[in-house]
Amino acid sequence: MTFDEAFAEIRRFWPGGLPFEFGHGAAAGRLAVEFGRELPAELVTYLDAIAPAEEVDFSTIGNPLYLYGLDRLGVRQDGYNWNSVTNKEILGWPAGFFLLGDEGADPVLIDLDHPGQGIQKRRHGAGNWETGDTLAATIGQFLLCSAALHHALTAFEEDPFVDDERGFNLAPQAAAWLFPRLKTWAGPYYAAWCSDFDNA
Repeated sequence: MTFDEAFAEIRRFWPGGLPFEFGHGAAAGRLAVEFGRELPAELVTYLDAIAPAEEVDFSTIGNPLYLYGLDRLGVRQDGYNWNSVTNKEILGWPAGFFLLGDEGADPVLIDLDHPGQGIQKRRHGAGNWETGDTLAATIGQFLLCSAALHHALTAFEEDPFVDDERGFNLAPQAAAWLFPRLKTWAGPYYAAWCSDFDNA
């Protein structure tokens, strides 16, 4: 899914048209130097024309998903590969991991060594960075699904969650809006976005 396709869909439901103002930071050149490698074309477009100037948060089932602003993007990531208290490197973080954001400290990233694997969410506290899920094939698809989940959780019922004897469910209006759309928009990654809901 391209950025144009993703943002065309987002404009159909997001109040005001977009979840954030495009940053136009022209940051790809700086970050390519920092990472010491050529960046994938889609990531270059994101960094130069789309990435927000400041952090953006999307509602999720638990912790918000934080999409980092341009000033936070870079090789050194506090808590992942760098300890700012001791001023020392944290071992075990793969050099090719390009962090886009996090959800409850679970890093959301592109693996520059394997960019064809799409947008990944890895689990912190697992002892390594191998455990996680693929959220999307492209950054555009990831942004669309993030915006859609946020919309479902904030634009319909006052309490979007129903937790009863039938399980943990998304409330009816939100579910009727979200699930059919994510089946199309997320495609094979649908479970990564909806598997926590018993009515998905």
